[in-house]
Amino acid sequence: MPNTKLAAVAVLLFLTGCTPQKQVLEDIQLVGVVGYDYVDESTIRATVSVPTTEGGSDQAVLSSTTYSAKSHTSKNIRQVLQAESPRPFASGRVSVIIFNEELARRGITKIIDSLQRDPSVGRNIYLAVAKGKTQEMLSKEYPVGEIVPAYLKLMIEQNMELTFPRANFHHFNYSYYGKGSDPFMPLLEEKHGHIRITGVALFDHSKYVDHISFDNSFIFKLMYQSFRQGSHEFKLGKNNYLTLENLSSHVNYDIYSPNTNPKINITVDVTGKVNDAAGTPLYQAKTIEMIEKTIKKQTEHDAEKMVKRFQQKGIDPLGLGDRARSRGRRFNFKDWNQKYPDIPVQVKANIEVTQGGIVE
Repeated sequence: MPNTKLAAVAVLLFLTGCTPQKQVLEDIQLVGVVGYDYVDESTIRATVSVPTTEGGSDQAVLSSTTYSAKSHTSKNIRQVLQAESPRPFASGRVSVIIFNEELARRGITKIIDSLQRDPSVGRNIYLAVAKGKTQEMLSKEYPVGEIVPAYLKLMIEQNMELTFPRANFHHFNYSYYGKGSDPFMPLLEEKHGHIRITGVALFDHSKYVDHISFDNSFIFKLMYQSFRQGSHEFKLGKNNYLTLENLSSHVNYDIYSPNTNPKINITVDVTGKVNDAAGTPLYQAKTIEMIEKTIKKQTEHDAEKMVKRFQQKGIDPLGLGDRARSRGRRFNFKDWNQKYPDIPVQVKANIEVTQGGIVE
């Protein structure tokens, strides 16, 4: 009996010691966004955007303040930043981390590894590449009714619902540390007083090497995942265009002989409605059939052209290697990587237009 009581007391003392230290909102600075810029071969600059609140209430956010400092490591930058802050920084509310384009091209291994080891950095935060300096982007005010951290987070989230594939820190880590796929993230640009997504930044492990334009990000998403919503413009004839709104799409991969002579067929099934096709008689069955064939042809052409570009660059944002590994025993990534640039990849699009808008 005495031993049981001693064990119970020991457990209680242990749990008491494990209780996380409480942090009062008025006593800390909750970082919302972090931006990293290239300075030189051994130096980076970090800029943090911190919401300014009144009385520690989340409902009384007034504006955002930026702090910026440079050093040789991301961890030391935090100490340098702390020198000019009235309260200690806390990174538990970081929602977006941005890398300057030049820094991303040189590689972000050190920063990613540092973030990966930080338990306060959530896996659902968004990563992005920015054209120009992140310090300038985060220091400006934007006429959108939101402070910069909320503005960036909401903008990225709503675009991922529509035309941009899922991409957060968790997805990045899966491709970064795994085999058979390469990471990607949104590409941002500040222009005419607004921040906008201009495309998909493609990485070769830790280095930014290429990008997909925003117009083609919808085609990339069709091949990457099944989803609803979003729209894409297609050319119909010489001077006519139409917009197809995606009601639902599903993608399937068939990978043959992954260990010997691989071949890949990608099938995309899209059900949608045409909501913008001025001058086109959408009430006619033959017109709908013509539209379906036109969209099918353009989708297949653009998708196969995109995959071929990935192969020429030696990058695999679609995770073809990872998909092939899951379909074959004794899979050899070294052999796969040698064959990857020349693997035949065929895309088949099945398009069904179910609605023609209010005219119908």
